[in-house]
Amino acid sequence: MAKFSCNDIDGFLLSMEEFAELPDDVLDDMLEAGAEEIRKAQVKSIEKNFDRHTAKLLGAPKVFLKRGTGDHHLSGGTGQYHAAGEHYALVYPSGKHHQYHKKTHTYTKYNWGRAGATKTTSADGTATNNDVAFVLEFGGHGIVGTGWMREANNNGENAMAEAEEKVYDAWLKSKNL
Repeated sequence: MAKFSCNDIDGFLLSMEEFAELPDDVLDDMLEAGAEEIRKAQVKSIEKNFDRHTAKLLGAPKVFLKRGTGDHHLSGGTGQYHAAGEHYALVYPSGKHHQYHKKTHTYTKYNWGRAGATKTTSADGTATNNDVAFVLEFGGHGIVGTGWMREANNNGENAMAEAEEKVYDAWLKSKNL
């Protein structure tokens, strides 16, 4: 537990100002420490819930530290508005999972009601770890969703709070607070 002491009113005011202005690097360190605990919880959940077919997901969860831009647009693709300078962290699987061959599709291109040339589409696609994790989380096309990521995030909450508290406590001790 942090200990608070001051010698006079000037020392008290300076301490409260320092306390109110938490440096950006400390905020980033706190977020990174907490997000790393969530990442570890996600890896444990992948190991527990899935077999060898999803082994590529084990190294996929990554931590991304972000800052809000203050735009009126939704920033970071998270569906949330982040004020300018606001710090946040995202933890999700990233990277390439596998290549696949898309089905060949043949269709006739019509131009103003007249049949034109017959076109055939065929290409290779790339499935990302984020795509695979999403389907495993929520399900789709014959795959039952498992809720593995929500479970991992909930299980990692206490460890995340403890990791952030350690960083914050170290900063307080460096200020003799």
